Amino acid sequence: MLNSNPRKKIKIAILGATGIGKFHARNFSNLNVEINSILSSSEVTGKATSKDLRDSLGLEVDYYNDLDLLLNQSSPEAVVISTPNKFHYEQILKVLDKKIPIFCEKPLFWNTENSYSDFLKKLKVLSNHPNRALYVNTSSAYYIESIKNQLPLVNDISSFSFDFTTQGNKRYLEIPEDLLPHGLAMLIELLGCHEIVDFKQVYSENAYKCNFFYNGCAISFKFEEGVLSKKEFVFCVNDNRFVRIQKGGLNNYEIFLDYISQNKIIKIEDPFKVYAERFLRSCVYNSKNQNDRFLESSHNLKLMANILLK
Repeated sequence: MLNSNPRKKIKIAILGATGIGKFHARNFSNLNVEINSILSSSEVTGKATSKDLRDSLGLEVDYYNDLDLLLNQSSPEAVVISTPNKFHYEQILKVLDKKIPIFCEKPLFWNTENSYSDFLKKLKVLSNHPNRALYVNTSSAYYIESIKNQLPLVNDISSFSFDFTTQGNKRYLEIPEDLLPHGLAMLIELLGCHEIVDFKQVYSENAYKCNFFYNGCAISFKFEEGVLSKKEFVFCVNDNRFVRIQKGGLNNYEIFLDYISQNKIIKIEDPFKVYAERFLRSCVYNSKNQNDRFLESSHNLKLMANILLK
């Protein structure tokens, strides 16, 4: 476990502490930090969320529905952003302007009302921000990172496929907006930063598929969402097939990869926890731009924009 500071705990605010934000609250609360405040959409939801965090995780937090007020009154030393995607950009700018490091849920930002040109301008602003200390939770890359020694060399990889079914409620092109960052993070970890070639896609109300080439490698993504769907997380590198297995709940979560072709189960660390630890380490040692992996996360976002906005 990371000892963030022997003298005092880092104070963290979470913007959007329900859903995925609650998992971030669990992870960070287990890493010797103080979660002192949360941002909610209203006073009613803030009160309800703070009670839920107290009952489920034992956290005592102040709640706000105004970001400026939160930043000025709770004085966080780091901020986790897990609000809806369309709010990320403006919230990131406000926090960076205060010189506070950010752990942002993927994607870095997204708004379907933006044009491709708008998107590029916003990404340039964030890339060039003088206070940029911006770590994006593209933690699905860790599934590849954790088994790199069992995969073929990069030059020997000819195909990569990723099938992901969730119990989400997204529809049509909302589905890739939600799930593409996972597949792209794994792809970038596997092959590095390259461009998409010969892209093709099909989608329906509950499913999305796309195929393309990436650094000469044949790529296939298949995503489905439905509240009654059976969860599935499967990826293949050439003929090497891996299935994710999740066990436990909020407070005793464990994760494994079933390496089908080798008939063995591999226990790995929770990718969310791994990325939270790396973010805190960058905060402690003030390594502003060294460990945020902004090149990979911004390339992830560019690929997503090329797929969905062009």
